[in-house]
Amino acid sequence: MRILFFLQSLGVGGVERQIFLLADHLGHRGHHVSIAALHTLDQNWKWFWDPGSVQVQLFFSRTPRGVLSAGSQLIEATLKLRNLLKREDIQLVYSTQWAISNFIAWLATRGMPDTKLIWSIRGSGSKSKTRPYRIDWKIALLSHLCKWVSASVPLMISNSEQTYVNFRARGGRCQKNVVIFNAIDVDQFRPDSEARVPVRTEWATPENDKLIGLVGRLAPVKGHPIFLKAAALLANELEDVGFVCVGDGPQPYRSQLQRLSQELGLTERLIWAGARKDMPAVYHALDIVCSPSYSEGFNNVIGEAMACGVPCVVTDVGDPAKIVGDTGIVVPPDNPHMLARGLRNMLLRLCEVEPYLLRERIVRYFSVETMVEATERILIETCSGAKSN
Repeated sequence: MRILFFLQSLGVGGVERQIFLLADHLGHRGHHVSIAALHTLDQNWKWFWDPGSVQVQLFFSRTPRGVLSAGSQLIEATLKLRNLLKREDIQLVYSTQWAISNFIAWLATRGMPDTKLIWSIRGSGSKSKTRPYRIDWKIALLSHLCKWVSASVPLMISNSEQTYVNFRARGGRCQKNVVIFNAIDVDQFRPDSEARVPVRTEWATPENDKLIGLVGRLAPVKGHPIFLKAAALLANELEDVGFVCVGDGPQPYRSQLQRLSQELGLTERLIWAGARKDMPAVYHALDIVCSPSYSEGFNNVIGEAMACGVPCVVTDVGDPAKIVGDTGIVVPPDNPHMLARGLRNMLLRLCEVEPYLLRERIVRYFSVETMVEATERILIETCSGAKSN
C-alpha cells in the first residue's frame, strides 16, 4: 500500500511519536509510507525521526496569524495535499490531530475515488466536565464541519474507548469506527537501574529522596495547577519528597505555572525540566509518575513509565485508569487534596511495588506488534474495500 500520514503539526507530543512509530513499522513491512504536516512546533520532532525510514514533508514554515492568514493557508494546504496525493499515487490518507488536518484531508480527497480517507483521533476529543478549557473558535468551527461531513469518511480510528465515545457524543458518524490502542515501545522503555543516577545527579536530587514527576506538555488539559497544589500539600508534610515537571509549552501559560509554583512555596522543591530527549532515563529517575489531567484519551506517558517499572497515580478521565489497572492509584480529577492523598498512599506502597508486574501489563496489552498488526489489517481492508469480520 502507498500510505500518507497527514498531521497538522510536528513536535514531541504523543501523537507525533505514535505516528512515527507506526509509519516506521509499516515501512518495514513493505508498504510505501510517508508523512506530511502543515508546520512544526519546534525542531525537537526530529528526535523521533529516522530519515532513512520515513520521508517527511512540511507545507509551511510557520503557523498562520489572523483569520485571513488561516483561511488562506487552509486553501493552500488543501491544494498542496491534493497535488501530493496525485503525484505520489497515494492509496490511503491517514489523517490525525483533530480537526484541522482531518478537514483538510477530507477536502483534498473529494473526487478522488482511488484514494481512501482515514481519520484518526488520538486524544480525549472533548472538554473536561470538571474544568472546561477554552478551544479556539477556528478549531471549534472546523470540528463542526468535520461532524457534518463525517458520514462520508470510510474509517475512523480512535486510540482509546473514551475518544470514540466522545466522538460519537459530538455527532461524529464515520462509515466504520475501530479502537486501536496506542503502542508502547517496550524495547526502548525498559527497566535500567543504571540510568537512574545520572539524571538525578543532574537535578541535584539526593538518592534517598523520593521524586514525583508530571510528564507532559504545558497545556491546560494536563492539569499542572492541580499537580502543583497537591505537591504543595505533600511538601508541607514530607521533607524527603521532590517534584519535577517534564515538558514544555507556550507563553504566557508557562510563566503562569511558574508563578503559581512560587506562590505555593515550591521553588526549592520543584524542578522545571523542560522537554527531554532521554525519556527512558527520566522515567528511571522518578519514583512515581503522576497524570493529573482533566481529560485524556490514551496517555502514552503512563504506559512508558510502567514499561520502565515506575508506578503511576492518575486521574479518572479517559483510559489511564484502564492502563494502570490494579497496579496504580486512580483519583478524581480537579481535586488537589485527593491527588495528594493518592500520591501519599503510593509513597507508602513503594516498597511493595513489583516493577516486573507493571511492565508485564504493558507488554501484554499494549505492544507495538499488536498495534501495528491491527492497523495494517484495517488499512488493507479499507484499501481493498473488504468488510471486516
